[in-house]
Amino acid sequence: MKASQSKNVTINEDVAYLMGVLQSDGCIYNFYDKKRKKMYTRLILTVAPKSLPMAIRFQKILSQYFGITVNLRNIPNTHYYRIQASINRLKDNFENLKNEHLLEPVRCNISLFGAYLAGLIDGDGHIKIKNNHDRIFPQCVVRISEDHPMYTVNYLLKKFFDCNSHFEKDANSRCIDTCFYISEKNIHLFYKYVYPHITLKHKIERLNTFWKIKMGARGFEPLTYRSEADRSIQAEPRALEW
Repeated sequence: MKASQSKNVTINEDVAYLMGVLQSDGCIYNFYDKKRKKMYTRLILTVAPKSLPMAIRFQKILSQYFGITVNLRNIPNTHYYRIQASINRLKDNFENLKNEHLLEPVRCNISLFGAYLAGLIDGDGHIKIKNNHDRIFPQCVVRISEDHPMYTVNYLLKKFFDCNSHFEKDANSRCIDTCFYISEKNIHLFYKYVYPHITLKHKIERLNTFWKIKMGARGFEPLTYRSEADRSIQAEPRALEW
């Protein structure tokens, strides 16, 4: 790992996506090195094979925008992979994400929030198409699992997407799901600002299926699958920096 970390990182859609992945699937912790008598702050991202494209994109963003070059390693005797990095010089910036303290540009800009939301969905999101018998068209519900209600996300979904979300306790774990529906009111906004940043193929395919069901019969153009290359740099740099 190179120690060329940059303190001044401009917030763009790639960095906002990284925030979402880190908050959902990542972990930040402090480690005291007894030999050097020094406290270190570390970042860890652990993923299953299905989530490797997300981890690779996370790795590239760390390198390109933060100057943190790390390896993506297989954890011995498991099927899981891990990214681990020391982030001492960037400690304050990353620790803000622990309590869902989103930076002002993400809270004030729909493009940045959309990328952040995509990171959450890639990390801990579940997309389900519900075929209710009392409806002509199926519904699509997105659930994001965390150990707490995501009140900031709840507020910003309403602000940017006119979308009411609710919280459900997962009966099989201690997680609380933040749930919202992709509806007539927000479907175009969701596919414009969130969908282009989704990286995991099985989640892209689920969203493509819903688009075809919901919009195909109404004369809308079908979605075009975007390659990973298309999902690299998504926005021009914003003025505010960390």
